[in-house]
Amino acid sequence: MITRFLLVVLAIMATMTPVYAQKFTIPVFPDTQGEVGDNHNMFNSRIKWVIDHKDSLNIPMVLHVGDLVNFDNYDHFEVASKGFDVFDAHHIPYAITLGNHDTEAVGFNSGSAAPGNVNQNLRKTHKFNSYFPVSRFTHQRGRYEADKSDNAYYTFKVGQTNWLVISLEFCPRMGPINWAGDIIKEYFNYNVIILTHYHLTSKGEIDTRNAGYGDFSPQVVYDRLVKKYANVRFVLSGHVMSSALKVDTGEQGNKIYQILQNYQNEDLGGGYIRLLSFDIDKKTVSASMYSPYYKKTKEDTSRFVLEGVDLIKQGDERALKR
Repeated sequence: MITRFLLVVLAIMATMTPVYAQKFTIPVFPDTQGEVGDNHNMFNSRIKWVIDHKDSLNIPMVLHVGDLVNFDNYDHFEVASKGFDVFDAHHIPYAITLGNHDTEAVGFNSGSAAPGNVNQNLRKTHKFNSYFPVSRFTHQRGRYEADKSDNAYYTFKVGQTNWLVISLEFCPRMGPINWAGDIIKEYFNYNVIILTHYHLTSKGEIDTRNAGYGDFSPQVVYDRLVKKYANVRFVLSGHVMSSALKVDTGEQGNKIYQILQNYQNEDLGGGYIRLLSFDIDKKTVSASMYSPYYKKTKEDTSRFVLEGVDLIKQGDERALKR
């Protein structure tokens, strides 16, 4: 009887449609430069919270919008590296885009511009890549330059959706912009998140400036890259205060959700995390700013719900069209 019962159960299971986890949360770390410099407990509180909620919130990956550190010195990178060591130990993947403070564009003991050509210094990222070699990024699939994660791409899968995350250097050169376009075309059936330090202004506008020392402005990146491809869904950024949302329609009719998060000038950042909670079936994304350090959520315009978010799913006929 037991054998017959098991055979019946197995037969039923074989005819069932696979069940996919259709809800998940992506934590986005705003600029952590102040906390890494002056409040390590606040910085580490974010990391502990993500680990504690990894399973309950179905967290596939952690994203950081840059300015991981404040000064271009070893002390700051040591603090940041040790914090992310905990993610490594718990096998939580992450992607970090480089802010201007993660480069030699700032001083060794100052957040002001370092001596020399600031544009050239902006591309000197030895410390970051020494403390965060490509081997630490377990979901990284490729990069623009060998052994440098300044411009890199990552993938993950949740339920019936595939995701591509592209991190871009600060006010990027045209080479990385064109490279990113090639990657997006190759992963045409993946939902794309562009992770960049500098994109929206505090007023929720795409910035037209190159910050005075970068290469191409966020507006050029938008025109030459973001709006061109049907599978681009999100652009996440920091750099300026504090929270903003801009929704545009790309050239292929896709909605592009551009979200700013950065609170570095408010209590060093307050330990806040941008939480993007996805419900694939309902086509919604709930956004909020939560601080594990203070155990509270900001009740302002940083809290919103995106509705009608149209994601590419496995088997979707649209995914076959390049």
